[in-house]
Amino acid sequence: MQPFHERDTISVPVESGDASTVLGARVVALRIYGQADSIPIEPGVPLTIGAAATCDVPLVDACVSGEHCVVEWRGGRTVVRDLDSKNGTFVNGTRVVTADLRPGAVVAAGMTSLLALGDESRPAHRSALESLVGEDPAFRAAIEMAVRAGRNQCNVLILGETGTGKELFARLVHDSSPRAASRFVALNCGAIPRELVASELFGHARGAFTGATDERAGVFMQAHRGTLFLDEIGELPLELQPNLLRALETGRVRRVGGAATAGVDVQVVAATNRADSGLRRDLYHRLATIVLRLPPLRERRADIPRLVHAFLDELRPTHGRRRVSRAAVLRLGAYPWPGNVRELRQAVQRAVALGGRRLKFEDFMPEQRRYQRGEPAPDPFEQQTMQEVMRDVIRDALERHGSYRRAAKALGISKSTFSDRARRFGFESPIVAKAKPRED
Repeated sequence: MQPFHERDTISVPVESGDASTVLGARVVALRIYGQADSIPIEPGVPLTIGAAATCDVPLVDACVSGEHCVVEWRGGRTVVRDLDSKNGTFVNGTRVVTADLRPGAVVAAGMTSLLALGDESRPAHRSALESLVGEDPAFRAAIEMAVRAGRNQCNVLILGETGTGKELFARLVHDSSPRAASRFVALNCGAIPRELVASELFGHARGAFTGATDERAGVFMQAHRGTLFLDEIGELPLELQPNLLRALETGRVRRVGGAATAGVDVQVVAATNRADSGLRRDLYHRLATIVLRLPPLRERRADIPRLVHAFLDELRPTHGRRRVSRAAVLRLGAYPWPGNVRELRQAVQRAVALGGRRLKFEDFMPEQRRYQRGEPAPDPFEQQTMQEVMRDVIRDALERHGSYRRAAKALGISKSTFSDRARRFGFESPIVAKAKPRED
């Protein structure tokens, strides 16, 4: 086996946007997606990956060559090299001969994806693949399809209820594509005033409308050569959908109030929680080259213990180690989770804040404390409409956190989404309210 030479090595950067937690600053191990154990990378010891039983990492994959690629750590650098494999080795969707690995990078050999893991004692961004926790077959199938869609740069439509992780899947598509080194731009179509949607999508010329004092690029231009994520696409006004369709078909956009068109090269990932999608048929088919259907948490209850422990691990550096009683895990598995994974994450954060070292079910669901153990508490969503529940949650978050930004962060949603919904219910940011002059 020939040694690595730095002059032959390319760098494939990992861009994880505003992703959250700790993955590590240098690669020290690999993990095959779907397996719990990691494979350590030892200094000076090459790690051969392939279908042959003699490989250090044998893969059961018909698309993998006998000796497909090798990973080696030397002088603080972790490098992967293709061994003249038939189908090639890919890093973040880019085919490579030799490449540096960064924590969070995805190495693809055949149909197998391996995640590069870093030293947890050193900070770095966490990749979308690392953040998607679960072994449910439908969930794993959605992940595999997202990776394939990214590699082939297909437009993707993600269908899933609120809180199922649609933006994480959009980031996974981006991270798996040759565009991973370029920008990932997200736009929430449901959080923009109707009259400004066209400007946000395509940009505007100076003087195009009242307040347009400068020329501005829309999200299509901002995401040029990268990935554009259109969340809540079903909320896009019907009269603007032909404009979006034309941009997708021609690859050109025109600013609002402008005369010239500009070429754009973007991969579009759209998402909606609407069962009817809310899209014109022609636009639906343009966006839905690949459709990802994300299963709600109630349909993959076996993943709840894994998710709970994953969230506890994320909180451990700040709050210390916590344990969960078996009874709590069983009752958490029986809860319907109308808010899906997002609601479960908030419940874990609440339990860590309120509970002791050993967490009970009541720490996750304090509102159910008044019910006797073993007696099923009524689902709070049966007592109120969804709009009433949303109103109460937004009001409570504003009262506790004092601003749109902090309240949105506590609920795990974007500030624009939170502020738009708060204003719909007539709730003003406490900071803005205090700044207003008092009437005598």
